[in-house]
Amino acid sequence: MATIVSYSTCNCGAITLYYDDGFTNSVKKKNLKKFGIKLRGLKKNDNTWCCNHCANHYGIDICDCGSGEEVGKCSCGSNSAMEQLGCEYDGFSQIVKNFSR
Repeated sequence: MATIVSYSTCNCGAITLYYDDGFTNSVKKKNLKKFGIKLRGLKKNDNTWCCNHCANHYGIDICDCGSGEEVGKCSCGSNSAMEQLGCEYDGFSQIVKNFSR
């Protein structure tokens, strides 16, 4: 699994994690503990005002239906996340999946 090397904070309240392999994940700051993510000792990048979490609804805590709602709190009833911790988001597969619904 990739190692988190730095992070940035977005105005929306999400944290974007940057990995040593170039991948990124976003998650609401309030959900960091749920995933066992600790920021202490990591490099903090500049703050942002637009991230994948708020702009594209990608995140390890966002429902896979694309609504932008949190996993388990979405009206669709899914308990699956849009992204997996430490894995690159595959937008093409998500588009195909959404069209097949």
